[in-house]
Amino acid sequence: MAVKVYFSDTFSADAIGCLFERALSETGGKIAKGDRVAVKVHFGEEGNTRFVSPANLRPVLSRLAVRNGNHFLTDANALYRGRRHNATDHLEIAREHGFCELGVPVLIADGERGEEEEEVPIDGKIFRKVRIARRIAESDALVAVSHFKGHMLFGFGGAIKNLGMGCGSRAGKLQMHSTLKPFIGEGCTLCGKCAEVCPADAIHLGEQKAAIDPQACEGCASCISACEFDAVEIPWMALAANAVMERTAEYALGALNKKPCVCMTFVNNIAKDCDCAADSALIGRDVGIVSSVDPVACEQAAFDLVKSQHGNVDIFRKATRIDGTHILGYAESIGLGRRGYELVRL
Repeated sequence: MAVKVYFSDTFSADAIGCLFERALSETGGKIAKGDRVAVKVHFGEEGNTRFVSPANLRPVLSRLAVRNGNHFLTDANALYRGRRHNATDHLEIAREHGFCELGVPVLIADGERGEEEEEVPIDGKIFRKVRIARRIAESDALVAVSHFKGHMLFGFGGAIKNLGMGCGSRAGKLQMHSTLKPFIGEGCTLCGKCAEVCPADAIHLGEQKAAIDPQACEGCASCISACEFDAVEIPWMALAANAVMERTAEYALGALNKKPCVCMTFVNNIAKDCDCAADSALIGRDVGIVSSVDPVACEQAAFDLVKSQHGNVDIFRKATRIDGTHILGYAESIGLGRRGYELVRL
């Protein structure tokens, strides 16, 4: 039997609440009153207004509160430098964007510097274990509230990217982006803070700047957080887009770790770039909201609905030149979910 994906083309509080209730019922009561439930969101980067708004989160949280009294809003720190690079600034931007006014605890899942993580074993083709932000790894269930939009590396991003890249610790995000290790670029002042925090003693101070021994480096990314001068560089494009997608899908598998999950994906404000950047050009029309217990089916439905709305054209591939559907096939192949679904219009 195909998994059900619920869909509404309206964004009213009643529609959002109903979509969440229908998907939640598909968990079969597996989310108990006292379970620790991580509501995974994106708090938006500075200059971005496309993220799922607190107003659209309220109906989800109010319906969840009827069944569970132990849930919290969360996201993990970003790998790149910005307002979401550490927990202090990350919480501040969450506050500025209105997420701290929802009456629910707001927690940064991987600690102040992205160092709080759990290694989760998975049966992946690439990884045998993945590094998941601790508060998400320790939760009993997940609610993934995602914004469906374009992405320069993924083609498009929604539930799978939210669960994979979004739930990885800083070291996990580094693993997903690259097989290479960080290196010291321009701007090093020889302050030594990177060497102090390196657990592998892989960083040594030279005459002009510090240097990282790639053979000794464990890829923990502590040096990236510790450097106040943005001197630690990341080889962002060391992997092709398909490889990053595959790694991210495996991280999503580890984030779920067989826990019950409800996915809510908002298909509106469809921008060319992700919510980690300032607002970019809109490339598509608003479509609606999809919900499901299966992240792959939820993602496939969101993509199909956008394509149908735009004359059967893949607007994401047109805008980014990336075939984002690669992640769907790979995610299905590792057991994250199924691409086949039954669309139930509400």
